[in-house]
Amino acid sequence: GQYGAPPPIDINNPMIQMAATSGAQFFDNGAAALQSNVQQYVSMGLLRHYFSVDNSYVLGKLKVLLMPFTHKTWVRVKDVSSNGQGHAAPRNDVNAPDLYIPLMAFVTYIVVFGLHQGWTKNFKPEDLGNSASSGLAIILLEVLLLKLGFYLLDGPKVSFIDFVCYSGYKYVGIVLTSLCYVFIGRTAHYLMLALTGVAMSFFMFKTLATSLILSHRTSSSPTEGSKTQEYFVVAIAAMQLPVSWVMGI
Repeated sequence: GQYGAPPPIDINNPMIQMAATSGAQFFDNGAAALQSNVQQYVSMGLLRHYFSVDNSYVLGKLKVLLMPFTHKTWVRVKDVSSNGQGHAAPRNDVNAPDLYIPLMAFVTYIVVFGLHQGWTKNFKPEDLGNSASSGLAIILLEVLLLKLGFYLLDGPKVSFIDFVCYSGYKYVGIVLTSLCYVFIGRTAHYLMLALTGVAMSFFMFKTLATSLILSHRTSSSPTEGSKTQEYFVVAIAAMQLPVSWVMGI
């Protein structure tokens, strides 16, 4: 993150107007383009599962992401229509991963980044693409690390998209942190960064621990690998705050 004092906001600044226009176009086109590209590799039925959300789920999930310490049950709900072999859709289980919230948060992050560049009179349209590329690279690296860790630690099979959802949730906190910096100032920014970073770390710890450690203990007797699994989960959780700081504006 780059942390100077935010300049006064002048909505008549042509750089802000350019950033706002480019950001709006990116917001309108980004989600459709990303979904179109994803459809080349993922079936529509599977995508519908991850976008099967409603207002109740979105509000509940945001509460879990921002106040995970108050959440009590982390085990995912089984899908009764699949004889318990699969998991319930997000709208029926607040613990289910979804793509709607990460996608909206990620696109909003890029738009806020562009507006901030406009306010500092450094905006160039290609900044939006560069910001998107770096953000996607962070998600991809974290997902590959999760897949590798689960494979080496004999964890349960978790889909690539599940990990993309979990990694993408951090952009909810990054957006809030960035907005605090732009509209309020540095002190509020650091406070929000600490709150959302710790919340995301706790969320990832509980989610991964439930998936990796708990499922391993219920399927077999504890082994020496259990300690390694615990270290892995703690390491991934600890990454969330510094990654959120790096990706901040």
